[in-house]
Amino acid sequence: MFDLLLTFGLGMFGFFLLLKLIYTPKNAPPGPVGYPVIGNLPLFLSGNRTATFRKLQRKYGDVFSLRLGSCNMVVINGYDTLREAFIKHGDTLSDRSENILSRHLSDNGRGIAGSTGDFWKRTRTFSLEALREFGFGKRSLETKIQEEVDIFLDIVGDKNGDAFYLGAIAQISVSNIICSIAFGERYDHDEEEFKNLLHMLDQVFVLIAKASVINFFPFLRFLPGDVTHFKAAVGTLERIKVYLQDRIDQHRATFDEDNVRDFIDAFLKAELAQGKSDVLCDENLRIILTNLYTAGTETISTTIKWAILFLIHYPDVQTKLRKEIADVIGFARIPSLNDKPEMVYFEAFIHEVLRMGNIAPFALPHGVKQETELNGYTLRKGDMLIPNMGSAMFDESMFDDPNTFNPDRFIGDDGKLNGKERSVVAFFIGRRVCFGENLARMELFLFLTSLLQRFVLLPEDEDNLPTLEPVVTLTNAPHEFKFKAVKLKQ
Repeated sequence: MFDLLLTFGLGMFGFFLLLKLIYTPKNAPPGPVGYPVIGNLPLFLSGNRTATFRKLQRKYGDVFSLRLGSCNMVVINGYDTLREAFIKHGDTLSDRSENILSRHLSDNGRGIAGSTGDFWKRTRTFSLEALREFGFGKRSLETKIQEEVDIFLDIVGDKNGDAFYLGAIAQISVSNIICSIAFGERYDHDEEEFKNLLHMLDQVFVLIAKASVINFFPFLRFLPGDVTHFKAAVGTLERIKVYLQDRIDQHRATFDEDNVRDFIDAFLKAELAQGKSDVLCDENLRIILTNLYTAGTETISTTIKWAILFLIHYPDVQTKLRKEIADVIGFARIPSLNDKPEMVYFEAFIHEVLRMGNIAPFALPHGVKQETELNGYTLRKGDMLIPNMGSAMFDESMFDDPNTFNPDRFIGDDGKLNGKERSVVAFFIGRRVCFGENLARMELFLFLTSLLQRFVLLPEDEDNLPTLEPVVTLTNAPHEFKFKAVKLKQ
């Protein structure tokens, strides 16, 4: 009798679970019909999520839904709809979606990128105030950026015009700017311990992308071995945590509240004055530091690589940029942020690199705080929202011939930026906009103007240019490629 009841109970449980998986709420966003249990998983097996979403957008519109396991995913597309969702409805659509990987990445909802609600507001407010004390996003940081640019250019110059891989050169240079704020020091380009940290951060991007399937099919992480790469991702995150905790411990051992050296010291001083709390604790500090590294290093160094790749593909653009450098700056002094307002073509070029590079095609998943109407459809609490930023970057209603690299698209008849640059949402929009955007734009301008002021960039083989197809992980990065940096003759 017991066996019969158990069988019946399990059968009913399976039946109701299946109903839940295939049930489509009234007025839900449209989307393709999925399979029992796995839902629309086959659509993702091609690996090219950008192309898949583009096809689905054309068929179902700017808001469509997908079912993956027990998760209902709503993909939001197009510049206007993204603004509607994350600016007009920012109060209800700016939470973080709850999933297994985000819990591990954020150490259970800590830091800035992975936290939500009031905790997110308090952590972000404190972090920004503390960072600004050390020049974060301010013009006062220009000297520090220029110091790293000089070292970067010297390393490039040491190649003597021979073809080389940029590798981690840009990554270390950009990361040192964050290090000077967070740790109060910079690292040499041959510092093995630091290079190992950057390698681990790179690996996290790759492993998390591979392991994302467990967000929708959690049981897979318990399979023997590590077919989902989840265990490798967690192990790498733990090693990063150990490294950062060691730095925090070193700061605590040498802390002097009358000599606040960097962000970690500012954090410890606040903790000493206010007492430990959910915001002011080592666990939260570790994740904030991780957020600073990933947001302030990976995306900017990748953008620099994309810029170089586009420049060797489009030498006419490089020629126009160098003419603007000659007209505005000349070759006798280093570029300055004071030059930026007069360098319209350079600004247009950077926007086009950000647009075409499409470095973060999908912002981190958002959650629905409460039931919300969007484009006539109902978004329900528990839905996972995927902002498809790439759909805005290649929106044909905003950009003519969007698959062609063309900085002139941002320049009006009056020779000024025409406003289309505001549609390049590379740093997201609304409440979750990247808080390092100002610093990133400063870095891109100074690194790229200085590079072109000193060197002509050439392909390794003019008859065999490197591909413009990206390597897709959590970001879109160029394939490794060689190029030549030939010193300009003055």
